Amino acid sequence: MLDAAHVLERDAFGVKVAQLPSGTILKLFRRKRRLSSAAWRPYGQRFVQNAIGLARCEVPTVQVRAFFQCPEAGRHVVAYRPLAGEVLRHRLAGGGLVDWAQLARFMAELHRRGVYFRSLHGGNIVCLPGGGFGLIDIADLRLLRPPLGVARRTRNLRPLLRDASLQVLRLPAVFGEFIEAYCGAAGMTPLSTAVFRRFAWRQWARCGAQLSGNSASGSRSAAGTR
Repeated sequence: MLDAAHVLERDAFGVKVAQLPSGTILKLFRRKRRLSSAAWRPYGQRFVQNAIGLARCEVPTVQVRAFFQCPEAGRHVVAYRPLAGEVLRHRLAGGGLVDWAQLARFMAELHRRGVYFRSLHGGNIVCLPGGGFGLIDIADLRLLRPPLGVARRTRNLRPLLRDASLQVLRLPAVFGEFIEAYCGAAGMTPLSTAVFRRFAWRQWARCGAQLSGNSASGSRSAAGTR
């Protein structure tokens, strides 16, 4: 099957993502460690279950066509129809505009429905052709009892704030608009909203300090090599 496919991504262990002439995407999953939860719940199976769960929550995502095992390659394979649109990271890199308030409302809706995507960043959020957003690369996602608590909601801001491609979100005015739009759509109690707002700004300050520290360390290292 891979002989006729166009390889989109590979690593030292082989092909990770490929596309068939029909447009169907093949995503190959390997077990990274022998002793891990992937032994009884493979990452490919999680991907499929998450796609089904997101569809039930009416969250746009990929449409799974098949899930099978490739013993000779030691891989589980998911065949799916890609989600139409433009990856958020690519849109920003190309100078495109993003409605941050709309993205905040999308994130609030995910949390209201119990969707906890630990690695939510600009590489797995898709800007849909007709407006709105969807999710891809969904193996690292959990569907929990809704809604999410304040701690998980706040923690979920971390990968967005650490994503260098989303640096505009670290501007105080943009982040302020983002948080207020989120709070307006989250459906939290007034007390939870106040706590979330406070913790969100604390997360923003912490991520900004870490990024500044990393940049300073990089500059010192570069200076030391001259």
